[in-house]
Amino acid sequence: MSTRIKTIELFLAFGLATTVGTQTLSTNAHEADEMVDNPTADYLLIAQGAEGGEGGEGGEGGTSASNPDVDYMTTLGLMKGHLIAAQELIELKNYEQAEPHIGHPVEELYSGIEPVLPQKGVQDFKPTLNQLHDLAVSAPDSPQMQTLFDESLASIDQAIAAIPESQRNSPEFTMDVIVEMLKTAATEYEAAIANNQFVEVVEYQDSRGFVLYADELYQTIAEQKSQTDPEGHQTITDSMAELKTAWPSIEPPPAPVKDPSEVYGLVSQIELSK
Repeated sequence: MSTRIKTIELFLAFGLATTVGTQTLSTNAHEADEMVDNPTADYLLIAQGAEGGEGGEGGEGGTSASNPDVDYMTTLGLMKGHLIAAQELIELKNYEQAEPHIGHPVEELYSGIEPVLPQKGVQDFKPTLNQLHDLAVSAPDSPQMQTLFDESLASIDQAIAAIPESQRNSPEFTMDVIVEMLKTAATEYEAAIANNQFVEVVEYQDSRGFVLYADELYQTIAEQKSQTDPEGHQTITDSMAELKTAWPSIEPPPAPVKDPSEVYGLVSQIELSK
């Protein structure tokens, strides 16, 4: 994983541990138009803020995320995204490429949620993640691999379940998490590309996992959203479907299906409809 992207994920973790909110884009009409016109510039500003290692205040006219559970859930969502990518590669018996995706949750993300787990009554599951990673390195084709993989996913789900049900079922809360995950996915997608080809395969695969889990999350609130905001729901559904075409498979295509600016634009549309 590139230093820039690693910094962004670590920033999310740092933001949770210090209860500093992550940045969101302004949603007033004038700024919304500017963001759609030049989404790449807006998201690069977000990335630069993350690299600074400080929780930024919301843009002019915008708001700052103030709910630490959004950061907590985003971190857990990124963990699941990594494992989704790893699972696809394991099914292809591509153990070498699967290994870093198994390592990232414990190496780069776990420290962000570790301090709050006792407060939420969640048992430390770092040993399970470490065991899975150790096995991915030493014997990835072992029969124990799937067992530990399932246990790791179950541990993450248990940590997610510690968030109050009212929040987990809230479209507003879930959309905040989805948008943060998609922002990270868009940034990683861009980082994977050079000279119109994918040169950082891990970043491409990470971003695919994040988008797939973000879409999975949206399905949990899609019915509510469709009833309360039919137009927004349709925009999100259409944009998500179009967004996923940028990742036709876990193995990157010879050339990008979508330019990073198109990916940023689709994420912007989802955010503006949240």
